[in-house]
Parts: sequence; structure tokens; C-alpha cells
Amino acid sequence: MAVVGIDMGNFSTYIGVARAGGVEIIANEYSDRLTPTCVTFSQSNRSMGQSSKAMEVTNAKNTICNFKRLLGRKYQDSFAQKEKELNSYAIVEGNGGSVNIEVDYLNERKRFTPEQITGIMFTKIKQITDTELKTKAIDCVIGVPCFFTDAERRAMLDAAQIAGWNCLRLLNETTAVALCYGIYKGDLPEQTEKPRLVAFVDMGYTALQASVVAFNKGKLKMVATSFDTSLGGRDFDRLIMDTMRDEYQKRYKIDSYSSAKAKLRLKAECEKGKKLMSSNAQPIPIGLECFINEIDVNGKMTRAEFEELAKPLFDRIRITLENLLKEAKVTPEELESIEIVGGSTRIPAIKQVVQDIFRKTPMTTMNADESVARGCTLMCAILSPTFKVKEFKIEDCQPYPITLSWQGGVNEDNEVEVFTRWNVIPSTKMLSFYKREPLTVEARYSYPNDIPFSESRIGQYTIEQIQPQPDGTPSKIKVKVRLNRNGIFDVTQAVLIETIEEPNAPTGTEEAMEATPAPEGTQNGTDQNPPSTTTTTQEPMDDTAEATTDAGSGDGQTGEKEKTGEEGTETKPQSATTAAPKKKKKEIDLPITPRVPGANKKEIDRLIEQEHEMIAQDKKEKERSDAKNAVEEYVYDMRGKLDSGPLEKYADDNIRQQLLNDLQKAEDWLYDEGVHQEKSVYVDRLKSLKDIGEPIRNRYNEAENRQNLMQDLMKSIQRIDEAIQTYSTKSSDKYSHIDQSEIEKANKILTEKQTWYDQTANQFTALKKHENPTVLCSQIKQQRDTLERECWAILNKPKPKVEPPKDEPPKQQAPQTNNQQEQQQQQAQNQPPPTSSSGNQQSTEQQSSMDVN
Repeated sequence: MAVVGIDMGNFSTYIGVARAGGVEIIANEYSDRLTPTCVTFSQSNRSMGQSSKAMEVTNAKNTICNFKRLLGRKYQDSFAQKEKELNSYAIVEGNGGSVNIEVDYLNERKRFTPEQITGIMFTKIKQITDTELKTKAIDCVIGVPCFFTDAERRAMLDAAQIAGWNCLRLLNETTAVALCYGIYKGDLPEQTEKPRLVAFVDMGYTALQASVVAFNKGKLKMVATSFDTSLGGRDFDRLIMDTMRDEYQKRYKIDSYSSAKAKLRLKAECEKGKKLMSSNAQPIPIGLECFINEIDVNGKMTRAEFEELAKPLFDRIRITLENLLKEAKVTPEELESIEIVGGSTRIPAIKQVVQDIFRKTPMTTMNADESVARGCTLMCAILSPTFKVKEFKIEDCQPYPITLSWQGGVNEDNEVEVFTRWNVIPSTKMLSFYKREPLTVEARYSYPNDIPFSESRIGQYTIEQIQPQPDGTPSKIKVKVRLNRNGIFDVTQAVLIETIEEPNAPTGTEEAMEATPAPEGTQNGTDQNPPSTTTTTQEPMDDTAEATTDAGSGDGQTGEKEKTGEEGTETKPQSATTAAPKKKKKEIDLPITPRVPGANKKEIDRLIEQEHEMIAQDKKEKERSDAKNAVEEYVYDMRGKLDSGPLEKYADDNIRQQLLNDLQKAEDWLYDEGVHQEKSVYVDRLKSLKDIGEPIRNRYNEAENRQNLMQDLMKSIQRIDEAIQTYSTKSSDKYSHIDQSEIEKANKILTEKQTWYDQTANQFTALKKHENPTVLCSQIKQQRDTLERECWAILNKPKPKVEPPKDEPPKQQAPQTNNQQEQQQQQAQNQPPPTSSSGNQQSTEQQSSMDVN
């Protein structure tokens, strides 16, 4: 199973994969690890990534960028209206007030939702991944901004599903960066010790995110986050653009924003200037040739001028970072280090702002562009069963408190904050209600002004089939609400607690009343204030969470504690003469009807089918384009080689002139009627040209290869002839073990090939270049292979093995007598001991060394 992490930003996309050597950011078809987040529609196909970015100026109305900021939003949303002003493509209102993007596609004016556009980009990511991994990638982890709301997260999951991805988790970008930092740290404090606090600042193309994270060995915990959703690199580009626009208007009397093409060209030039100012203090030229009305424009800006213009933006960064310290309840001195990531943090003034707020030099040890993708890939590896990753616990948090409300009485509480600010995710809570009829609960963000979204309501959930108890009292309803690992709220379960008396239990009225205490507001098991047919205002309820069963670890395990279907019996102490009746409680699952933003299953299936149709259209167009390019390539290639080229001598004058005329007609046709034809038309046109041109090319190839093959055949003949002559003259015993009949057989084969060679060589001498050869190169090679195989099979026959003579055992010597042994011993004693000059020298050296000491 492939392990993939995706960081789809508003400007660029990075794809990470986990391999045996670690996490790797893969390259696209242009060998670039950065893939622009752009989608372009044309009359016949779609373009994504690099090819789309190249058409941003030439096809501005149909090139879609920054679509991620439109996910899940309504047309009247302030974000959507701002994007409409900043982008060249058409943003219109769709069904139900949704956002639609209108483009020209397949000669029609078509509308797409932001989820569809995001799904198209996910399709491109899938194609890049499949090509690199040589397998189909399905599971992934996708990075999203920490400020994404419930609707935006649901929209991102829908987009991934449209492209065929199975998203294991939506991971906050701040958490992904922290995971990428912490999992490789070997010097973190133990979990029983005080955690190490690290601040991360991530400033990308459109937004600023900052977080404080507590690290222990094998664990990270998000303490707090802070963000500015509309402060990024493009805002600095906009400042330079506005300044250059004013300057060009004064000097050249032109409006740089008068056309989309001019505006995009100026934007690209200002972006280059911003990058140059980050590394150079001298004035940076910002100019364009043939800008408007063929006028060349020039301007300059220094880093000091740029920083003066951007002071309001730097102040917003300060506010965001100060708010982070306030939310995390820490001081700059308590922070161990400050890590900065994101392309916009390369601006020197931003680094200085970070240093001023935290009173520490920001560290740039992490990859500014790829950290989020690497963190997502690590998270996917943790969730994947195919990779073994060291244990690392992740505690993410929810930046917005969530309130649950329902219809209640005048004097009753009808809402409760189920998840507080910085609540750990995933997390589950159980709520209890007393109701007689279906219950509708509504989830919303507690403070609408604190969320970057126009709608504070998350969703509405109706719990059906609620009935009162047999005695008419309200039924106890347990509702489980969950904030899952994707940061999405949901009501996952609702059960009705039904009380059942055992058959043998006493059924007296007095005993039953004592054994089953009525809820508050009832007497003798009867509701004294029965509700009306439309409300439940008088019904009592428990509006507090009974328990938070699990706060999750961020590693994909829910950890929910499910209730058993049947609880133990409950009894109350009775008098000595009266036995207490036994009660059983049975849990009955209730159906839940959710009304939440996002597409339903039927709509998702329709969008998936539509995406498959567009993929098929892209494939068809590519095949058509390849067929057209093949015709064009053949025309230019053959014409260059026929007209005073290497193929000229291998064609008859009449045929050569005919082919040149056909090639010219084909070229004229390609740029006239053949601009847009079906694939089959191009294939037929190419075939008609090859029917005349390929015989000429084949004659040329035969002539080029013929000489070398004939030489190889002659060399083989000579080597085999030398071997046979060696046998005949007996100048060597190399072939002496071969029978005479075998040698005669090899000589016969050699003679046949020699004769064939002589005849063929004479034919080639008389052959004209424009004539087809009677013997092909493949036949020459076949003759040589046959000669080599058959003759050397005889000549390389191994010699028979000759067994060496067996060694005779050595004769035993007669034993020595006692007198002989005594004589040898006396001779050994009479010999003087040997003298050793080296030994004497060694002793002298030792003595001299001792004297020195």
C-alpha cells in the first residue's frame, strides 16, 4: 500500500511518499517537486499543474487558481467576494447560493463547484503519484489550514473522494509541521518531565498560521494556535503591484489593471521583484517589454521602500503572534525555540518581526516549502499497517468552541457547550435527554465572530422514533456526539433506554412506584405538566455531558467506550415484608437524520462519474494530439533528409519528387483543414506518407548496416578456417581430440557460407542505391549466426578427461635398534649450542637503554 502525504496550498502543491529510506517529495513530469495549484480548461481538454500555470496569462479567463479558499462557502461570503475581485476567472452564484466557477470547456459555457475544481487537482496529484510509484495510490493524508471550519473540511473530503483518494485523515498544517519537527528529535524530555515548548510560524501564499506545541519523548500536544486568514505572500505582491501601477500611470499614462493579461504579467514581475528584494539590498528593476500598446515600462524599488509600504502588514503579523502567546498562556522566555516555515517567511522583515515578538532568533532548520507534506506523509505512515514507525502520540486541538442547542422550555436551559476551545481531537461526549417525541439538536460554533466563515451553524440532527415509556413517562435518550480526527463534528449514536420489568417481579402499584423513581417534574409516575403536541418544553432533561469517554491520541484510534445493550438490574431497599421488583434496562438504537453541508452520496457519485468522463476526454485528446504531432514530425524529418540529405540517393528522382510534393501538401493541410481532426484522420494521413517514404528509409538503413554485417561474417569465416587449418597441420593439439568426420562436417558448412558470401558480395557490388536489395541485413546476420552456432559446436567440443594414476602407499621403515638411538642422543649432546647475533644485539640495546634511563 502506498503511503502518501499531500500539501495542496493555494499557490503550490507538494506530494510526499514514504519509502524504505524515509520520506521523499516526488517530482512531477517536469522533474520539479513543486506543482502549481492551477487548473485550466480549453476547447478540448483540461490542463493541471505546470502546463496550466504556463497558460495563466494567455488563457486567463479559464485558468483557475486560489480555488481552495472557496471550498464550502456561499457566494455572498466575504471570502468569495474578495476572491472574485482578485482573480480573473468568473465566480458566479449557483444553486442555493453556492459558489460556482464558470469557464469555457468543450465549446460550451460550463459551471463547476470549487469541490470539483479541487477534485480535478487531486486527479493530477494521483497521476503524478501513480507514475512515480508505478502502482495505484489510494490512501493518503491531506493537510488543511488549522482555521478550516466544519463545512470546509467536509468539502475537502468530498473533493478527495471525487478523485478516488481514500483520505485517512485531514491533518492541520500546524500539526503536520510539528510532527515533522518532533518525530526526529532524540533529545526530548521524558513524558514525566516538563515538556519542551516550541513555537512554529507558517506564512504561505494567502494565510498566516502560528502555533505553540509541547513536546515530550514520543508525544506532541498542540497548546494553542493563532492565525490571520488573509495575510500571505500575495498581499505583499499586491502592494508592489499597486505602487508600480501608480508609477506607470504617471510616467507612461497607462493603466496596468485595464486588462486581465496586463494585470497578470505585472503580477508575475512583481513577484520576481519581491523575491530579489529578499536577498538584495540594492534597488530592484521591475519592468516589462511591450506591456500595453507596445510600450516598454520600467520601474525600481528598494527593500527599504518595500518595508515602508508593508508596515501595516507587519503590524498584523505582530498582532497574530502576540495573540498566540496570550492564547497559549506562555511567555517568550518559556519557549525553547522558534521555527519558521512557508515561502513568505523568507522576507527579512518578517524574520525580524518574529524575533522582536519572541525575543529569539527564528530557526530555519526545517524545509520552508516541504515540511507540511513531510508531516502528512509521516502521519499516513503511522496510520498505515505496511510501515513500522516509532510510536509517537499526537494530541491535536480544536480552535473553535462548539455549542449544542435544542428546543426546550421557557425556564429550562436549551443549549450546552459540548466542546470547549482547544478541546483535544478526536473527542467523544455522551449527553442524556428525557423526551417523548423526536428530538432535533443543532450544532453551531459558539462565537460566530471568531470564525472565518459566514455561517456559524454546523448542522442539524433529528433523532427519530422516540416514544414514551409504557407508563407514560418521558424516555431517557442518550446521544453520543463526536469531534472526529478530521476535526468534523457529528452525532454518531442515539439510544433509547427502555425499562422492562421481569415477569416474576411484583407488579403492585406501590412497589413499582418505589422501585422506579420518576424524573423531576413528575408525581407518582405521572407527568403533572404534560407537553403540547408540538413542544417538549415541560419535559425535564439532563443537559450536561455524563462523561468524556475518550480524548483520542491523534493516531487514528477512536477509543470510544460503547455501552452494552443490557445493563444490570436495579433495586431499591424495601421494607422487610415487601420484596423489591427487578428492572432491566434495554438500549434501542434510534435513527438519526443529519442535515449538514456538503454533497450527499448520490451527488458524489454523479461528480465521480463526471470526473471519469473528463479523464476519458483528456486521454482521447492526448491521443489525438500525439497522432497530429506524429504527422508533423514525419513531414519535417523526411523533407530534411530527402532534400539534399542522406536519403536523397536512395530514392528514384520521380518517387523523391512525388514524396516531397506529398509532404508539402500534408504540411499545408495540417495548418488549414487538419488543425483539429479526429485521431483516425491523422493516422491515415501518416500511413499514406509512410507507404512511399519508408521503403526509401529502409534502403538507407540496409546500406548503412550492410557493410558492418558483411565484415562480421567474413571475420567469422576466417576464425573458423584458422581452427580447421590448425587441425589439419597438427600445429597444436587443441583440436586433436575431434574426429576427422566432425572436422569434415565443419569444413563443409564453412565452404557453403564462403560461397554464399562471395555471391552476395557480387550482388551488392552491382546494386544501385535506389534499388531494393535482394538480400537483407537480417539474412546476413542469420547466415553468420548459423555458421557460428554449428561450427563452434564442433570445434569447442571439450577434451575427454584423463584420470591421474593412483598414488602407491609409502613403504614403512624398519624400527631403529637401541644402539642406534643411543648413538643419535650422544651426537646431539656433543654439538655446541648455536650462537645468535641478533640475540646479542638485542641484549646490548636493552642495556644501553637502561643506561640512558
